[in-house]
Amino acid sequence: MKRIFLSLAILSACAYNAMAQEGLSTFKEPVEKAIQYNKSLKNAALENQKVALDREMVKGKLLPTVSANAMYGYINSLVDVDLPTQQLPITGINLFEGSQKARVSSQIGMAGVTATQVIFSGLQISNGQKALAEKFKAQQFLQEAGYDQVAQEVIMSFDQLMLLNEVDVLIADSEKRLNKEHLKVVQAIANGLAIPYDRDKLKLAILELESKKAELESNRELLYFKLEELTGMPVAELKAIQFKLAEVYLDKESATEMNRKELNALEASQKAYEYVLKKEKGAKLPQVFGFANVSYLNAFDNRLTVKDLPHVGDLKLKGNHIMFAPNYAVGLGVKWTIFEGKTHASAIDKAKLDLQINDNKLADTKEKLSLLQRKTVVDYDLSMKKIQVNQQQVAIAKNNLHLAARQFEEGLTDVTERLEAENEYYKQTLNYYNQILNQRTAALELLKANGNLYQTVTR
Repeated sequence: MKRIFLSLAILSACAYNAMAQEGLSTFKEPVEKAIQYNKSLKNAALENQKVALDREMVKGKLLPTVSANAMYGYINSLVDVDLPTQQLPITGINLFEGSQKARVSSQIGMAGVTATQVIFSGLQISNGQKALAEKFKAQQFLQEAGYDQVAQEVIMSFDQLMLLNEVDVLIADSEKRLNKEHLKVVQAIANGLAIPYDRDKLKLAILELESKKAELESNRELLYFKLEELTGMPVAELKAIQFKLAEVYLDKESATEMNRKELNALEASQKAYEYVLKKEKGAKLPQVFGFANVSYLNAFDNRLTVKDLPHVGDLKLKGNHIMFAPNYAVGLGVKWTIFEGKTHASAIDKAKLDLQINDNKLADTKEKLSLLQRKTVVDYDLSMKKIQVNQQQVAIAKNNLHLAARQFEEGLTDVTERLEAENEYYKQTLNYYNQILNQRTAALELLKANGNLYQTVTR
């Protein structure tokens, strides 16, 4: 027997959970379309694409950089050279006596291709890539955190529409009863058994119901307009979504499992700041790079004029060209910034502060979400208890309405007491449906507080 009862309990719990999921899965299509249509979420996705591009830019710094350059120029220079005098043996001729002046002119053409590649960056590039990867995750989580808010807004709008449908039924039933009473009073007046006052009181009550119906229609139109703006769906498709306004039963164990994307975003940000700190520390290490160059150099139309040479006079020389091609250069280079003021130290201190600030935000968010989790559970439980009270109030009001209707028909009560019973039943029934709406709202808040609303709707 114990096994049977245990099995029944498990089946009952599963049934309640299935009811919750089935009820919320009704909104899967409009919620998904609302998320796709939401401009803020679109912008968040675009901002995240910029982070992905930044990561690709940093990754590209490990690839070789190739540049081509070309130059053409004309050189005209006056040279004054004073070399030590040298005397030639035997002849006794002095060379380089005094200073010699010369004019040099030439046209120069040059072209080349240079390639450089970072071999070791002090781990700055790799840590920068990892930091941007974690930043991408953080922004993705923040974008997904907005899904629950959109889902809640869509579901609550539909819930309000279904509440209006229930009020329509409530008004129609009340109108039907009052019209029946009105017809009886009119016949009684014709037979001299009632007075016009009773007829007019009933007519006023019927007209008041007409006013409420017009107000409901206006509210319904606004809600469909809101949903159209939220989801981008045409009103005809929105009107096709109909359901019974009923309680949402949750399995609190799974519903209170913490899946808030904000926490995931802060945890990813914490890792990103850790990599940023490592990156800044790596700036103190030397950078190693390789380079290669191929070039072409040609000095053409060369002219050299030397004035007042001993025994020679002016000397004029001319050359067609001096060519260096091809020229190859391959090697390694090291750059090590030994002292740069307080730039590195300040960058490291700033990275440490960012890391501490984010750590404080993470701890504070966990505390606040823990409190919110408890509050939403309490609100959910309270909403369930209030529904039980409202059900009893409706049952009593309905019983009183039947008694009042019978007593009014038998002439034991007047029309005022009959209408009071009608109004009380309307009021208590409306309170009941409002409480169902509150219970559904509390269930949505519970799921949203733990980051499970969108997941439950689209499951």
